[in-house]
Amino acid sequence: MANEKKPLVWLITGCSAGFGKSLTLLVLKAGHHVIATSRTPSNSTSLVKKVEMLGGIWLPLDLTSGKEHMQKIVDEGTKNWGRIDVLVNNAGISILGALEDLGEFEKLIQSVLPQMRARRSGIIVNLSSGAGVDPSPAMGMYGASKWALEGASQGFAKELAPFGIRILIVQPGAFTTNMMNAVTMTEKDACVNYKGTVVEKMVDVFRTPGEFKAPNDVEKGCQGIFEVVTGTGRGVGKEGYSRLVLSRDIGQRTLEQTKRNTDALEAFRDVWENTGHDGGAVKSMAEIESETAST
Repeated sequence: MANEKKPLVWLITGCSAGFGKSLTLLVLKAGHHVIATSRTPSNSTSLVKKVEMLGGIWLPLDLTSGKEHMQKIVDEGTKNWGRIDVLVNNAGISILGALEDLGEFEKLIQSVLPQMRARRSGIIVNLSSGAGVDPSPAMGMYGASKWALEGASQGFAKELAPFGIRILIVQPGAFTTNMMNAVTMTEKDACVNYKGTVVEKMVDVFRTPGEFKAPNDVEKGCQGIFEVVTGTGRGVGKEGYSRLVLSRDIGQRTLEQTKRNTDALEAFRDVWENTGHDGGAVKSMAEIESETAST
C-alpha cells in the first residue's frame, strides 16, 4: 500500500476525541477519505460538521451492537468510495480491574475482511497500549486485555499475510487524550488491601483530576501512525514491521522488558532445550508453521 498515489479509504472508530479525532482530521487534510464513527454523533455535532466539510462521512457505531450493524457500517462506507483500505480499531476505554471483551473489534474485522481478501490488499490498525508491553501496577487486567489484543493481532497477521493484508499494532504511552477521564475503577477499593503500596499510589493518580500530565502530544503520535500506514516519511520501506511503539517512555520499557525476557530465556535454557520426546520424532508447531510458509 506504500507509495500508492490514490487516496486511501479509512474506517476509524472512536472519532469523537483523542487519537480517533486527531487521526481523522489529519487523514482528511492529507486528501484521503474517512468513514468516521462514534457511539453518539449527536454529542459531537461541530466535529461531525467539520469532518463532513472536509469530505468525510460520520456514522453512528456502537461496538457492543451485533455484527449485522457493523456490516451495515462497512457497506455504507463502501457504497461511498467502493472499498475500505484501512481499518483503525481505536475505540475503547481503560478498565482497571476488569477484562475488556475483544469480541466487538473482531466483529468489525470480520465485516471488512471479505473485501480486503478479494482485493488482496488492506491494513488493519489495532491500537494497543504500553500496558501491552509492561503493565504498571493496578493495570494488570487492562494489560491482560491488551496482551489478548496483541496475541489476536499476531495470529491475524500470519493468517492474512497470504492475502496481502497487513496488521499493525500501535503501542502508545500516555498521550494528551481523554483516557484519564474514561478510566473505570473496580468496585472493590484497591487501597483497602494495598494501602501504602505502589498500587494505592497509581490508583490515586487516576482518581485525582490534574494529578497526571501526559508527556506525549497526540497530534505527533497520529502523524507517526499516518506515515507508517501510508508508507511515507518515516514509514518508507518499513511495511514488513507489525509493531509501532509510539512514545519514548514505551520504547524504553520495551527495551527493558525485552532484556528481562531474553535473560530469563538464557537462564532456563537447560530446561526448555530438554523437554522433547526421546528420539525427537514429533514436530513442533514452529516447525510445522515454517514448513507451511515455505511451500
